[in-house]
Amino acid sequence: MAVTEAAASPDATPTAWRTAALAALGGGVLIGYRAAGGGGLARLLVLGGTLATAGSAAALAAASRRQAPIPGSAAASPGNAPVSTTFSIVIAARDEVDVLPRLIRDLAGQDHRTADGRPLFELILIDDRSTDGTAQAALRAAAAGGLSDITRLIRRGGDDLSDGKGAALTAAQPDICHGDVVVVLDADARVGTSFLSGLARYFDAGLDAVTPRRRILDPDESWLAGAQSDEQTADAEIQRGRWLLGGLSEFRGNGIAVRRTLLADVGGWRAEALTEDLDLSSRIAAASGKSVAHATDVEVWEEPVRSWDGLWRQRVRWAEGAVRRAFEHGPAVLRAPCVSPTAKAEFAGYLGQLALPPVIVGALLRSWRTGHGATARLLIGAYVAVGAGLAFDALRWETDGGGAPLLQTERLRRGLRAAAFGAVWLAAVPAALWRLAMREGPVAYEKMEHGRQR
Repeated sequence: MAVTEAAASPDATPTAWRTAALAALGGGVLIGYRAAGGGGLARLLVLGGTLATAGSAAALAAASRRQAPIPGSAAASPGNAPVSTTFSIVIAARDEVDVLPRLIRDLAGQDHRTADGRPLFELILIDDRSTDGTAQAALRAAAAGGLSDITRLIRRGGDDLSDGKGAALTAAQPDICHGDVVVVLDADARVGTSFLSGLARYFDAGLDAVTPRRRILDPDESWLAGAQSDEQTADAEIQRGRWLLGGLSEFRGNGIAVRRTLLADVGGWRAEALTEDLDLSSRIAAASGKSVAHATDVEVWEEPVRSWDGLWRQRVRWAEGAVRRAFEHGPAVLRAPCVSPTAKAEFAGYLGQLALPPVIVGALLRSWRTGHGATARLLIGAYVAVGAGLAFDALRWETDGGGAPLLQTERLRRGLRAAAFGAVWLAAVPAALWRLAMREGPVAYEKMEHGRQR
């Protein structure tokens, strides 16, 4: 087991982004306010955007039913992997002693091996200033699982470090990875024995960027956990639909899988990326025009956020990351000659969804002031209907405790729950725009609490 040290420096938030965030927030609220008051152009914009969103949702749902252009079975035969793709699994962890050893045990059981049982992967652990013995526990788990010879530990330490997962990943840039493909897993992730062999099938077919289907552990433990589970199912349908429509679908943070040479070509990991998955997706799109394949037959499991306070902090961070990505990489993607006009239009429309929450806030303000809420009801109704429809359709992938498809009534109930839960974005996006507008220093990352897996 090799142990090395790594450090990085923070970067401030550009003033231009802060100004643009404030303009986007104020402009969206103003459009919604005027539309609710009968403003001609503003109302046309709102109605046109609503119809476009509904049409896009229908197209995504239809596309998600297409057969993915990947042949063969999802998993290789244990102990006899018929492919040559090798992996560098990178895990960045800070104070994750309760969950990281479990993930390492999962990785020790992977069937992606040579005929004589040698792993076709390596494990790179980044200890990001842990104080709870995470590194020691991880190394013990690697030794117990027979992974000592393929495990490296990088200790990240020093003053004035950039914070967050993206910053931690800079300690494992592609030049130190030995695998053909770099896979990033969160410390609380859980994977089945065929996780890597399933991913290998996609890369052996010639793809360069893949993300597996994210699943939530113990979704029945609470309403909040169940809602997050169904939200992830709906998001998988959206991203799969974007990919199969020829759009620019994106990574999701847990389970990023990217060919090492492509990662190197776009500059590797960036410390200033608040949401490293969106940041990398857009850099790849701008540089190569490539989309991210969604492997719904390969799963990675993770813990839910278990408190409303934690959920709020997470979603505001995600929303700010989406806005920062739009400001930093959006123009480059839209100008890139390697991106088709169809993909550019799809990408612009997807970014446009960030404008909807401020518009709805503006309509609600007008409704509160005048008592006339028809426009606000229309917008909120359309938002809930689209969310519920996508979730209902995506839940065809789910089964009950006995393995049978869900009843239609259960799909409807859970679809409505997912749509109601999705209303958090109506507050999170405006909050993120405001936070970005007021931010003067570097990105701040708030870690989620883990450790209650059964």
